[in-house]
Amino acid sequence: MFLSVIIPAYNEEKRIEKTLLAVSVYLASQNYDYEIIVVNDGSIDNTVVATMALKIPKLQLIDNKKNNGKGYAVRQGLLKAKGDWRLF
Repeated sequence: MFLSVIIPAYNEEKRIEKTLLAVSVYLASQNYDYEIIVVNDGSIDNTVVATMALKIPKLQLIDNKKNNGKGYAVRQGLLKAKGDWRLF
């Protein structure tokens, strides 16, 4: 795997779908293998990413029930990532 994109999310219901679709469209046009990892860090709004996995096959979700902070969410994503290069 070449690239892992880690996206920490907290209360992002108004923009997460558009963001994920844009990232996915861009990465799909590249000549390398990639994964997108979203870490939902205890959102209290309707930040729902699980349904996006149907539209974006290379999307993985880590869904924290409790908010632990951005650093914790980024670390979780980095530890799960398989890419030689990791972007957050």
